[in-house]
Amino acid sequence: MGKTRDLGQRIELLPTDKHCHDISLGLYQRDVDGVPQFLVHTYSPVEAAAGRIAFLNRALIVMAGLQQVPGEDGWLRFPCKTNHERALKRGFLDLCRLPNDALIEPKPLTVFDKKADCNLTAAGLGEGVYQIEAEAATATGPKRAAATARGFAKLCQMDTAEGHDRRVTFPCKTSHDVLIGLLLFRAQNVRSAMQEEEQASARGVLSAPSQQM
Repeated sequence: MGKTRDLGQRIELLPTDKHCHDISLGLYQRDVDGVPQFLVHTYSPVEAAAGRIAFLNRALIVMAGLQQVPGEDGWLRFPCKTNHERALKRGFLDLCRLPNDALIEPKPLTVFDKKADCNLTAAGLGEGVYQIEAEAATATGPKRAAATARGFAKLCQMDTAEGHDRRVTFPCKTSHDVLIGLLLFRAQNVRSAMQEEEQASARGVLSAPSQQM
């Protein structure tokens, strides 16, 4: 008789993984001694599922900045040992878009912005503080930088800095460069990202064997 795993609470669901036989994938969270830990899991019995989860674990480590929990197979955590749930959920769904043969590497902290017609850079200032800077010294550049900072505040639940409309801070006071790089494009287009979240919520959830996944 199979042993039931303590998966904690499911915080995100990919109903259909197009890169692995349309299986569903869940992102779970549990707290151990006050430290949030995360697990990618599927109830699917297909042989390729294990390889898919291994790929996503590597991607979450390299491209979202998580680390393996010592002695706990498959469980991950942030190095700051705090929770960045909203950012992780968004990053998880984006990483699920990648096929297993995709190159896994951190994304840059600079991205081209069409509206400003210049590059935007998320410059780390230390202790979890990031300032969005526009390459072009035009009126549009700073406006787009400020809009991107507001996008990070929503997507990553970051704090805004009073008197600095282009500066945001992680509440944990720890730098998360790879997570910022992963979500920089989403922060640029935060309205579209929020609409995707609303549509996903409206679709509801899938049932899984023995429990609602």
